[in-house]
Amino acid sequence: MLASRLGRCARLPPLPTPSRTLPKPKLSHPVARQVRNYAQSPFGGRSRYVRFGASGPEGKEHKPWDWRHWDSRTRLGVAVGVFAGIYYVSHLEKVPETGRWRFMDISPKFEAKLAAAAHQEMLQEFQGKVLPPNHPITRHVRRVTQRILEGSNLGTLDAPDVQRAKGLEDLWSFTERDELPPEVGGAKQWHLFVVADDSTVNAMASYGDIVVFTGILPVAKDEHGLAAILGHEIGHAVARHSSERYSSVKVFIALASLLDFIGIPFSDAITRLMYDLPNSRTQEYEADKIGIRLSSRACFDPEAVPEVFTRLGKLEQSMGGRHIDFLTTHPASDKRSTALREMLPEAYAAQAASPMCGSTTDHMAAFRDSWLGNLDPDKMSEVRWG
Repeated sequence: MLASRLGRCARLPPLPTPSRTLPKPKLSHPVARQVRNYAQSPFGGRSRYVRFGASGPEGKEHKPWDWRHWDSRTRLGVAVGVFAGIYYVSHLEKVPETGRWRFMDISPKFEAKLAAAAHQEMLQEFQGKVLPPNHPITRHVRRVTQRILEGSNLGTLDAPDVQRAKGLEDLWSFTERDELPPEVGGAKQWHLFVVADDSTVNAMASYGDIVVFTGILPVAKDEHGLAAILGHEIGHAVARHSSERYSSVKVFIALASLLDFIGIPFSDAITRLMYDLPNSRTQEYEADKIGIRLSSRACFDPEAVPEVFTRLGKLEQSMGGRHIDFLTTHPASDKRSTALREMLPEAYAAQAASPMCGSTTDHMAAFRDSWLGNLDPDKMSEVRWG
């Protein structure tokens, strides 16, 4: 009986707990209380008024540019950045041929060392691959190169020693005489290397060295086209683009160090896209502009310059080459051709003003018909020009 009563009592719902509802405080100035903050003072428990954004003992607002409240890391980072900025601006110079401002941090003495090192590297790389001085192709390239150099007072080619070549079919072997470094600045002596490589469509110039691969000759077609190619490459050397790129390495190192110091992860790919590639494309356009002037002063047809880039673009398309300006160091060939055609009036004016062009009217088409006509540009396996 008792158990049944207890069971019934256990199933009864619990009694409600008495509660008291407190009235909500009335705010006399609800808006004012939302914009104010009272901080507890450590002295005597008194309250003081502090504005939002303030961090000083008197409630004064600290401005981000107030260096007195920076920590030591921030002060050091700003000091390094200011020094780097002053150093960068103090080493800016104009390219004499175009007026472009660029960063150049290299002494003439060190530039001469770079030129000597580049010359030795070419001697080693092309050992046994260079056509002899008395080869008809070498003589042809030398003739065009010499005219370009003389037309703009850029110096002379080194005198070849024909006796070293046993025959037209032999390749030139280097001796100690060829290991002399080119001069930098002033009266320059240039060195020409015609490399027997039909699969490489390329030409280049670094300091006092000019390299022409036989694979570029079908694209050149004749002396005027070859002058367009040589003018572009010599333009790189005249503008000292190799030294400029070497100076840019310091900018990369400084930028990477600064980003790492302030805690921003450094990305080589991002820096390359934002700095290196745009600068490379700028140098290519600049070499185009200088090159068309050089070939025009040497009395070669300026119209041949954009035509060479048009042929180069068609060759790239025939080989399935894809060109994205933002991801490559060289601008697209069609854009370069368009830009060069806009320079033709200036180029023809430079040609008319050149004292060399008074008695030069021949086009030298015999070379194109006798040798270049036997080669097929579509069989080239590699397209590199730059």
